[in-house]
Amino acid sequence: MKRTLLAAITAALVMFSLAGLYTGVLARAFIASHVAPALLRTPPNMALVFGGYALIALVMSLLYVRVGRSAGAPAWSGVRFGLVVAVLWLMPYSLVLFGVYRCPYVALPIDFAWAFVEQGLGGLVIGLIHGRAR
Repeated sequence: MKRTLLAAITAALVMFSLAGLYTGVLARAFIASHVAPALLRTPPNMALVFGGYALIALVMSLLYVRVGRSAGAPAWSGVRFGLVVAVLWLMPYSLVLFGVYRCPYVALPIDFAWAFVEQGLGGLVIGLIHGRAR
């Protein structure tokens, strides 16, 4: 259980930091010019955002031990698992958000690609902390 919690906390920090890099640095100008300020909470509720990442990281860590871990290299096993999570969770969620909020559709493939980075690296961390399948 200690590994599961350590993996969840570490992965949450990694994914939260990557989200900050994406929205605060890499896509900042794009977001500022394409997302209506009325749709944004100013300032953002960072505790709530981190809580969301902590929850997804905990779910990922718990599921990884049961279904994601393989006999291969823990790093690669974790990345593959993270990529699956991106497809099963973040991509459908992005479709919902894009269907409700006035975000440009050109951003959807960028959001999908970033999901692979964010959840892939979160899965990498989880895989490395949990190690090989026994």
